[in-house]
Amino acid sequence: MRIVKVWKNLKDSTILTFLFIVFLAIAYARNHNNMPGIIWADTEGYYMYLPAVLIQHSIHHVPERSMDIKKNEQGEVMMKYTCGVAFFYLPFFIGSHVVAHLLGADTSGFSTSYYFGIMLCGVFWSMVGVYMLLKLLQRHFTKRIAWLTGLCLLLGTNYFFYATRWMGMAHIYNFVLVCGLLLLADDYYKKPATKTAAYTGLLLGWLVLIRPTNIVIALSLLFYNVVSRGDISERIETLKRRYKDIVTAFLFFIIPLLPQLYYWKEMTGSWVSYSYTGESFIYWNKPKIAAVLFDTQNGLILYSPILILSFVGILVANKDRRTNSINVLTTFTVITYIFASWWAWWFGAAYGHRCYIDFYPLFALPMAAAIEQLSTLKIKTLKYLSIAVLIVFIGYNIGMTHAFDHSGIWDGTDWRWNWSKWWGTVTGII
Repeated sequence: MRIVKVWKNLKDSTILTFLFIVFLAIAYARNHNNMPGIIWADTEGYYMYLPAVLIQHSIHHVPERSMDIKKNEQGEVMMKYTCGVAFFYLPFFIGSHVVAHLLGADTSGFSTSYYFGIMLCGVFWSMVGVYMLLKLLQRHFTKRIAWLTGLCLLLGTNYFFYATRWMGMAHIYNFVLVCGLLLLADDYYKKPATKTAAYTGLLLGWLVLIRPTNIVIALSLLFYNVVSRGDISERIETLKRRYKDIVTAFLFFIIPLLPQLYYWKEMTGSWVSYSYTGESFIYWNKPKIAAVLFDTQNGLILYSPILILSFVGILVANKDRRTNSINVLTTFTVITYIFASWWAWWFGAAYGHRCYIDFYPLFALPMAAAIEQLSTLKIKTLKYLSIAVLIVFIGYNIGMTHAFDHSGIWDGTDWRWNWSKWWGTVTGII
């Protein structure tokens, strides 16, 4: 009882500060033997805008490193990835650059201070994401339920991996933006305001800049807290009355896209350029849905089974407005189809199906409802069994991320998993 009382009196910021220190220590332990590996692959693609603009002072002089090289007609290296994540990196890059100068170290953008800066950046924003998620959940659930849900996502899913291992990947940052958008939607539908619409447009534009397919979240915003036909009619009427807010949101939506449009125009002569040459949605007519969810190659449920709680929440509390059941289920269906249609439906070297992380804030709503239901179980055996299962799921996730660190990248021919390899790894962490 005393522990519960102390927990209730602790501020969210105090707990998150402690978690930040712990996660930073874990991130350092996982990466200190290969610090250059922090800025690699997709992360390198996001990052290269910063040394190009702030050190080389030219987007036309990007060095050829490990990323997938694309060149324009003039033979200049072009960034395949957009600049959205670089804005999250920016303050940490500047800090790293200052430190490198003060220490007389390499100031090219590729030395220890810069690697540590991206590590610090990822852990910091991962905690900001959890903080924002808690704020969203505590509007609808108790502090205890909100924290239990937050910890389930933080420790029981691949969010943990991307917060402590590959901190530069886009998903933690998208998680933050989606949390912000859901908070804004909650604010707007309670008290419509043009300022809220402007912020919504700005964050949505930033999110789409990072990953265009994340425009799907706009559906979630439109139908946030909608549970009936009457709600739909009321929502349409509200948006009709506030049409100026829609125009405002659209104008602010464009703002984050402008630097990227300028970059494409400067490098290709066109305002829009498709940089994923040879990559497309080749499975649009035969989507790999079962594989995306259950395959040993990054299947969502196989690597983050704790997400089953979200589906439990939809089932047991589908009429509870707080769960956004219809909204969550619709969004989940659409994004699953999109992911399952992509040529690399497993999305390359990854731990679990990484693209879903962006939408975890939405999944957290029915998950919280499920945890609330489990916490009120009167049959103690069922309650303790539920707690045991959650602990096993969390232990499984952390154990598998540890296995990842010691068995190489799970991608391609050499690391193409099968059930035998997966089971061998699972039994190895028990």
